[in-house]
Amino acid sequence: MKRILYTIAILLSMALAGCGNDTHDYSDMDYTVTITLDNSLHHDSATLLVLEEEYDKLRQSGKAELKNGTFTFTGQTDKPKVALICWDNDSTQPFHFILESGETHITLKPNAWSAKGSKQNADYLEYVNWRNGIIDARVATWQEYLNMAADSSLTREDEVRMARQDSLLNDSLQRVTVERINRKDAVGRIIRDRYGKQLDQAHKRMLE
Repeated sequence: MKRILYTIAILLSMALAGCGNDTHDYSDMDYTVTITLDNSLHHDSATLLVLEEEYDKLRQSGKAELKNGTFTFTGQTDKPKVALICWDNDSTQPFHFILESGETHITLKPNAWSAKGSKQNADYLEYVNWRNGIIDARVATWQEYLNMAADSSLTREDEVRMARQDSLLNDSLQRVTVERINRKDAVGRIIRDRYGKQLDQAHKRMLE
């Protein structure tokens, strides 16, 4: 009798352990995305769209109303995916980010955003900020050229220097973009979708 009870106890403990593992596996797929708007931004409702790569189509994954300055979306995802927030009844461009399991906190400001709790979005945002820095540097170079041309201080050496500087900045931008896209993860996919068309033909041929 004792042996039978002991066997039953072992089987029950194994079954409970199995149930616990199943619950843990499923919880690893859960996500919560909280989007906080800056006071200067005004959106009353929003829709979450997720890119399903196997079909190359966007799937609606939730709608949310603004509450205390935030939108909250919950659900499950089996892997990091490209996602968009569309502002209902608003022509404003969608906000692109990467949806992954866990808790992601995003703060939106005019022409800027930040994210906490998401490594994928941190990697993507690092690229976006770096890209914006390169573009700002190119614009500054062009402005310097125009200013010097306007006051007749532009020399041939200045032209060569600025042309070379602009070329190096552009090449760096194109090369790093290709490297990111060729990672073939969610970060690479969102960069391909948003910036891939801006690559020149030579760099497009380097895409895998």
